[in-house]
Amino acid sequence: MRTEGVDIDFRFFEDVQSIENTRRIVLRVSEGDITVTRSEDADLHYYVELEGVSGEIDAWSCRVRHAESIAILDVMANDFVRINKCDVFIPSQVSDIEVHSSRGSIQVRNIPSNVLVITEQGNIGISGARFVEASSVSGVIHIENSEGCSARSIDGVLRCNRISGSAQVEIQNGSAFIDQVEKNVAAVSEQGKMNVRGVGGRIRLISNKGDIEFEVMGLFGGGEIQTYSGDIAVQLEHSSVEFRAETLSGRIETIHSVNAAGMGPQRCAFRTGDGARRLYVKSVLGDIEVS
Repeated sequence: MRTEGVDIDFRFFEDVQSIENTRRIVLRVSEGDITVTRSEDADLHYYVELEGVSGEIDAWSCRVRHAESIAILDVMANDFVRINKCDVFIPSQVSDIEVHSSRGSIQVRNIPSNVLVITEQGNIGISGARFVEASSVSGVIHIENSEGCSARSIDGVLRCNRISGSAQVEIQNGSAFIDQVEKNVAAVSEQGKMNVRGVGGRIRLISNKGDIEFEVMGLFGGGEIQTYSGDIAVQLEHSSVEFRAETLSGRIETIHSVNAAGMGPQRCAFRTGDGARRLYVKSVLGDIEVS
């Protein structure tokens, strides 16, 4: 925003839109902190906190477009007006919500809709939704108490917990923490660390250089864990699995017997409980620790 030699003012913009028969809401907010919650009626309410040049800020407005069952709300800054905050209240009949932003935090709370959130810089927090898709270059993505999720980050931190369906996660250099997922978990990492526990379905955890920690908490669907040079730590207390582990040039640390031939691969196989599900763990260069 251009501020040299001009007076800066603040405004609070608010509006209400009738969105009868609208099933998808698309929010495009260029910057600022965004909060999306449920409306108490059948209308779309939004409140925007602005900062900018006095004459320009008075002329600023939002743009709302309608296309069939879609409503698009554009809240855009310019050279003279900055968006500090945007609060949006969406009625419960809306089944799909999209939020797009360049920078600033995004919070979506207690809306039983499918939610798509994309930002370049800033934290994302989503709770009480149906299926969630979230993507960020940096910052923290936290998804909880939802029916399912798919999250991607390059340099940020991903947290997914209390998911009643399945979770899919992809990270590059950041880290991922996944807890209490009732169905399946699929997670891929380039060199970020993954910590996964409390999965009810199958797992597929794959990393190139990042470490992986996995804790079995009761019955789960089995699966596989693989790394190239990352270390793997598995906790099998109170589990019932047929366990197999192999590392080409790393070490296997466990109280169970390990088969090794000189400088070649190390392998380990055993059962816990009745061995109801198979868990296969493999690394090329990394170590494997089993407890």
